[in-house]
Amino acid sequence: MNKILLLNLPVFSARKQSSNTLAQTYNPPLGLLYIGTVLELNGYKPVIMDLCANIANLSAVFKTISEDKPLLVAISTYTENIDSAVNIAKAIKTKFKDIKIVFGGPHSSLEPEYGIRSRYVDFIVMKEGEATFIELVQAIESNQEIIRFEDIPGIIYKQPDKVVKNGYRKDITDLDLLPIVKRELMEISSYGRIINIITSRGCPGNCIYCAATALSGAKYRVRDTVNTLLEVILILNTFKNTRKVVYFIDDTFTGIPSRVADFIALKKRYDLDFRWRCESRVDVMTGELIRNMAQNQCIGVVYGIESGSQQVLDTIRKNINLVSAEEIIDESCKTGIHVCLNFMLGHYCDTRETMEMTLEFIKRMFEKHRMDAMLTYNTPFPGTWQYQHRDRLGLNLISENYCDFTVLTPSVETANFTRMDQVDMYMKATPYILSNDFGIDTEE
Repeated sequence: MNKILLLNLPVFSARKQSSNTLAQTYNPPLGLLYIGTVLELNGYKPVIMDLCANIANLSAVFKTISEDKPLLVAISTYTENIDSAVNIAKAIKTKFKDIKIVFGGPHSSLEPEYGIRSRYVDFIVMKEGEATFIELVQAIESNQEIIRFEDIPGIIYKQPDKVVKNGYRKDITDLDLLPIVKRELMEISSYGRIINIITSRGCPGNCIYCAATALSGAKYRVRDTVNTLLEVILILNTFKNTRKVVYFIDDTFTGIPSRVADFIALKKRYDLDFRWRCESRVDVMTGELIRNMAQNQCIGVVYGIESGSQQVLDTIRKNINLVSAEEIIDESCKTGIHVCLNFMLGHYCDTRETMEMTLEFIKRMFEKHRMDAMLTYNTPFPGTWQYQHRDRLGLNLISENYCDFTVLTPSVETANFTRMDQVDMYMKATPYILSNDFGIDTEE
């Protein structure tokens, strides 16, 4: 049975968390777990090294390659660690010159040409990788007798004299055809008290700062509620000796309110006892839905507000109304649901005055509800509309180094604000914002 080595690299935002926070909230990467699950179902042995959770040096990676002799090494890449991934690929290729290196993940999907320029990277898998990766593994294993590289949609590969970019693979239309992810592929002890689950892909939104649509398409695709419930039951059985909180990390778990109501009805029908939290948008929430969620063990909701200025929200195509948003926040807090609000400083259309409005909104919500807020800096990631049009928008990158694209430090300036303006606003907001600990207090 051929082994496939899957690497998850550290990111700065995780390293910035306290060891206690990381231990209690950390989840191994769902993307690699999906790939690993599909590999195992197709007769391969996935070996996942999560260097984000378990700090290890290159010697540990070399030791694994020497002992397991994997068919290839696949590395999941984000913008902030893409250069680290290239350096690791170089180190691996220097020591094991014949092994194939594959890049996948968000950055390699949004800017695939960046990774394939390195002579140490052999293949790029773009966007949804489950089917693409299996075909690529079969092509490498069979020396292209089963399937040729040119016939695999969703990859970039190298020929002796050129780089070939195949067309994108069509998005998976029926997510229920995907296997339920096998979390035991990672050490169970590496999971915190919150277990992530994703039940949809795609985003119909058009926010200029977000890469969700570019990554997973504009069509909102969902798993069946029974399929979702089966995964929750599997989670409860896998972690039956501990009290866990299930976290639906879909960009908008409540995108179809009737689907959430159906899920809650199934939960009640089978008398399942588990607490849960989710991501949502204020514009799809209603008082009735909020109350139904709260009465059925929903303990937390995250809303993306992004700015305290209606003009800014309209300009960045957020498509929410601040007055209506505050009503939904009030209703959510009234039910006892723990609410966290996400905001950003440094939108291209921001000024010191509009950032002050954001600060005032955060402060008012804190004083009104003692709720949590997460404040980050607007970062124009490759693939987003604002990155592609940054010159036209007057967004000046403070650093061209992708390792600085962390959302935790300012990355842009404009004619209307400086780096220090953003830092100043952040410092003023400090008494009212979250310290990355949302959801840790999960005891009843």
